Amino acid sequence: MVSVLIPTYNRPQFLLRALRSLQLQLYPDWEAVVVDDGDGSGILAAHSLRDPRILGVRNEGRGQVHARNTGLSHATGSIIALLDDDDWWLDPTHLYRVVRALRAQAGLVYRGGYLVLERDGLELERIPFDLKASPFSLRTDNHLLATGAAYPRFLHDELGPFDPEMADYWDWDWYLRVTSAGYPLIQLPGRGVAVSMHGANMSYAARQGERQQNLERLSSKHGLGRLELKDHRIIAGAA
Repeated sequence: MVSVLIPTYNRPQFLLRALRSLQLQLYPDWEAVVVDDGDGSGILAAHSLRDPRILGVRNEGRGQVHARNTGLSHATGSIIALLDDDDWWLDPTHLYRVVRALRAQAGLVYRGGYLVLERDGLELERIPFDLKASPFSLRTDNHLLATGAAYPRFLHDELGPFDPEMADYWDWDWYLRVTSAGYPLIQLPGRGVAVSMHGANMSYAARQGERQQNLERLSSKHGLGRLELKDHRIIAGAA
């Protein structure tokens, strides 16, 4: 069983696209845990599909990291896959590939895809994203798409839940914890996932100071040295 964790916040139409891409997967043994951190519209949208594999629950805390930890507490699968509510999977064999890779070796599976620029429901551009990551590269930048990541559930038993203190960088923190524990990164071939870039999730400039503080907290936790945000990019070793 693959448990797919999907936090959501007041964008049911995006969420429905994500869930429909999950329903198109040829691998049938999955469950989706949709965790609503907003007004409840996500739970209503999830249940509107009338698929018994899709569970909608309220966030037991507040914010996206607590939402993912709430999803973990409801997950029953031996594999955890991550999917954001505004992203979707392009390859209907994605879960088959994930399961095959993790049966062969315990580690953190990741996959490339496309950054999809959208505006008012229209797709404007697809930008390929398939950078290779390593434990070394993760100490200077995060080249993994969370929507393409999956791993054995037992890693949380060993390493604990996602860290709410890491805020924007919860995913990067998790990857560093997994690789620091000696588990490999396993890159799946091809571009199988789509990551939406739209007005509601591109307000980084307004939060530059907050995001820099969160980045410094991550760096302090893992001893990464000086990391600095410059034009939405992360610069390692900045003065």
